[in-house]
Amino acid sequence: MIRAGQRYRNRKVARGASVIALAILAIGAGAPETSLDAAFTGRWRIDTMSITGDVKPSVFRVGTGVFKRDDNAPVKADRQPHPIPSDGYVDEQSITIENDHVVKEIDKIRGKLAYTVAYVVSPDGNTLTWHVASYTNPSGQAVTGETVQRRVGAPVKDAHLLSGTWVRVSITSDSKNDTILKLDGKRFSSRTDTGSGFDAIIGGPPVKFDGDNSGVRAQITRPRPDLIVETDLSVRGTVDDVFSMQMMPDKRTIHATGVYGPEKRSTSFYMHKQGG
Repeated sequence: MIRAGQRYRNRKVARGASVIALAILAIGAGAPETSLDAAFTGRWRIDTMSITGDVKPSVFRVGTGVFKRDDNAPVKADRQPHPIPSDGYVDEQSITIENDHVVKEIDKIRGKLAYTVAYVVSPDGNTLTWHVASYTNPSGQAVTGETVQRRVGAPVKDAHLLSGTWVRVSITSDSKNDTILKLDGKRFSSRTDTGSGFDAIIGGPPVKFDGDNSGVRAQITRPRPDLIVETDLSVRGTVDDVFSMQMMPDKRTIHATGVYGPEKRSTSFYMHKQGG
């Protein structure tokens, strides 16, 4: 599931989504609950072209041996691991400037590999592709994705080509990011092929979110038969993200909406059922 960004605030694509759906007109709410249980159950894939929301441009400053992305602290670009302020997902970073067009990043948490990112700038300097691999899932397999961005304004003079402001054009994700939902009465689970996710009781206590290094716990409610709401709680007990899934009348499309992060950014996208 996009977790705007798999905490690459990409959740690192979208972790997100939301209680906005609670205000949506109850389309299909009159369908029998057991029928909707079967509709929710299955494999779901995000339509990445449908993703909308409060997405800030990415801002990079790379030069004189230093790498800085957005509001993060600058990191020495010397191939060596450096501690960074932990957000529960990353606490160590290594940055390598491969050449004028490529910068590579390795992220770790508590000594374990979490993410790798290759930032690749096109030959004309106007397109940036993030090649991201996440290793945070229980299986340890690489789960990959790509984000393409275009440059805003002219390249920064006397700086690495990655420097500047970039806005998102598209996102692609491999099938290991598909979400496998199971709904049977009060029992609900949301997992991926690599084991990330949770098993919960609707209306029950928060449960561990496997594959989330920050210790997030998920709590599930079902305000209507066609609407499932996941509230993610931080280790401090505060609301981290709220992710809502509304089943559409065709019973093969979910409209996902949400809010995520301390800035309460919103996101919205569609998920399509795979297979029969």
